[in-house]
Amino acid sequence: MYISTRGGEKLTASQAILKGLSSNGGLFLPEKIFNINFDKAFFNKDYKQIAFDVFKVFLDDFSDEEINYVVNSAYSVENFNEKFVGFKNFDGVTFLELYHGPTLAFKDMALTALPFLIEVSKKKNNENRKSLILVATSGDTGGAALSSFMKNAEFETVVLYPNGGVSEIQEKQMLYYTNDRTHAYAINGNFDDCQNFVKSVFNKYDKDGVLLSSANSINIGRLIPQVIYYVFSYAYMVKSGIISEGEEFNVCVPTGNFGDIFAGYLAKKIGVPVKQFICASNVNNVLTDFFNTGVYNRNRTFYKSNSPAMDILISSNLERLVYYACNENSERVNELMNLLKTEGEYRLNDDERAFLSNFSASFATESETLASINKAFNDLGYLIDPHTAVAYHVYNNLESNGARTLIVSTASPFKFPYTVASALNLSLLGGEVEIIKEISAKCEVAVPYGIKKLLSSIKPTILKTRDQIEDIVFYRNMSCTVKVPCSTANLGSGFDCAGIALSLYNTFRFEQAEKDEVVNFYGEDLSHNLVLKSYKRLFEETGKEYIPVKITLLDSEVPSSRGLGSSATCIVAGVLGADFMLKRVNSVKTLLTDMSHIEGHPDNVAPCYIGDMVCAFYNGETVNYYKYAVSDNLDFYAFVPNFELKTKASRSALPKNISYQDAVHNLAAVVNLGKAMELGDLDTIKYAFDDKIHQPYRFPLINGASELKKILESQGFAVALSGSGPTILAVGKNVTPNVPKLVGGVNWKMVKLEVEKFGATVL
Repeated sequence: MYISTRGGEKLTASQAILKGLSSNGGLFLPEKIFNINFDKAFFNKDYKQIAFDVFKVFLDDFSDEEINYVVNSAYSVENFNEKFVGFKNFDGVTFLELYHGPTLAFKDMALTALPFLIEVSKKKNNENRKSLILVATSGDTGGAALSSFMKNAEFETVVLYPNGGVSEIQEKQMLYYTNDRTHAYAINGNFDDCQNFVKSVFNKYDKDGVLLSSANSINIGRLIPQVIYYVFSYAYMVKSGIISEGEEFNVCVPTGNFGDIFAGYLAKKIGVPVKQFICASNVNNVLTDFFNTGVYNRNRTFYKSNSPAMDILISSNLERLVYYACNENSERVNELMNLLKTEGEYRLNDDERAFLSNFSASFATESETLASINKAFNDLGYLIDPHTAVAYHVYNNLESNGARTLIVSTASPFKFPYTVASALNLSLLGGEVEIIKEISAKCEVAVPYGIKKLLSSIKPTILKTRDQIEDIVFYRNMSCTVKVPCSTANLGSGFDCAGIALSLYNTFRFEQAEKDEVVNFYGEDLSHNLVLKSYKRLFEETGKEYIPVKITLLDSEVPSSRGLGSSATCIVAGVLGADFMLKRVNSVKTLLTDMSHIEGHPDNVAPCYIGDMVCAFYNGETVNYYKYAVSDNLDFYAFVPNFELKTKASRSALPKNISYQDAVHNLAAVVNLGKAMELGDLDTIKYAFDDKIHQPYRFPLINGASELKKILESQGFAVALSGSGPTILAVGKNVTPNVPKLVGGVNWKMVKLEVEKFGATVL
């Protein structure tokens, strides 16, 4: 069970993950902590195996199957294509590299797991509301949260960061990972202003409509995954012969909000032999003073430094350590936190200070940070970022206790090019892109892919006031725009279950009105408009009071009755428009079930809504689905003829019975199809497109289709029909089709399409 540092609540792990912050503002901690079993076999385990063991200790109401789902989903090749963590060993010190994830910062190690922890927690607690993730960041948390949560349509994410208080690359990264469900907003102020706003929203949010959660380390679901890498580091150092089993070592952590170093403290509580925790701060040295004097005083000048992720004066996670220092006395914690709120200061007594003997602390000025980057490169040949440099400086200037020290390296040096270049006396001319190239060339270190893709990003800063953000968070705007991609359906062997979202779009505007109205739908009246029908259906399903609506078709790229899901775009848009008006009270699965019930099957609405490739099964009551991330190495072409093929005619051509052999063939093919799309395995896609059940009966209905299929296959393409219409889909790799405009007497329009990774979006 989990308890609040300020008392009054006791929850399971899944409930604590969903709630994030306790009702009285306290932070959740496990009521009891058990040691992990460090037997001989443990030291040969890989990262995922150790992650399972750590989660098993802390996730008291998760089954082994649920833990394995979280571990395998988070720590995947897609998220960590090189390695989970890295190590650099030198005399007396080991650097733990935590920047090999998608956003090149230690936050990835936890935030890739958090969406899946929340997903499982919602299922365990029968929670069907859509999740709103609200995040305050001083830099790296924002990009990592947006990257992690944007992949799942179950979540909406709002990230707040201080305007001018993060590095240019950090801001570019946050903006790069924004879409219509993930938002990054700058506010005038510092990180503490962002964090205080988030806490105030948690305290007064109307939770009937949306499940509010946090991706900050105030959420125990964000903190627990950070314990893993300390346990793994211990196993690595023992296995590598750097230390012996049971030998104590120090941990030195660049510290701002105190979450990362507190995760190390939890690792010690489950048995990792940490001798000393070294808390390294920058010029905002409130934590240094706390550990050296026992007084926490935030009434001081706030500095914007060259290690911006540590520019913090209110270290929220310190409350968890204070709880233990107060002998788990929640009344005492309440007293101290009230003093911090009202007077900006609290003081530990002698017994409480004595508890902190395992912690030491120091700080680095900006000039010392630069010197530390220079020293690491010139003495060790090792390129580090400014936050790691703060820790390295503190390590070099504290008295040694004889134990090996693990320094936590929290971010790629390429995320802070101006600071790193300045420290190494490199040119600062020519802008950020040129500086990154200069660092790479002079230091002979390759620019990571996660940085390369940001360099051409030009998304602008979005500056918001507190009131504007409250309007966004509380969903007061009763109008929205819904943009829905087209989709293939019946994909290859995946009849009525498999489809892919592709980059043609229909866009609709929904506005609250006095009475229902549709605009720009080319003669359709209210009674036949599929968008309005779907909109009304959601109100009927929920039993909520109906909200009349004006629906305007803003843009129409998806051709009607061509097999590209034009009706699916209408159904998805109608359901999402109603969901918006109802303050987004429904889960992804619930909405997808409604969409499938209206359409009759999920294979076209599921990818329209969710994005990428989706295999879905609808039993008449609910939908189960699995999403595949389609490889970027595949090229998709649609060949659209100048005539329609109605679904009724297409379905009437299908046989009433199929052979056992054909059924087995198609089942085997569809099982392979999703993974082949993820891996970009074109040969397996060709096999999976060899449908025995429906396409052989539909090709003869389309003039020229069989001839076009032969031409494309001779050029190396996998070929299938798109949906029940006459469009031909060709999938290839680095080859442009060479096809006559007229094939079989039919004029075929060739359209190159991208896979839409995120599905329908609501603006």
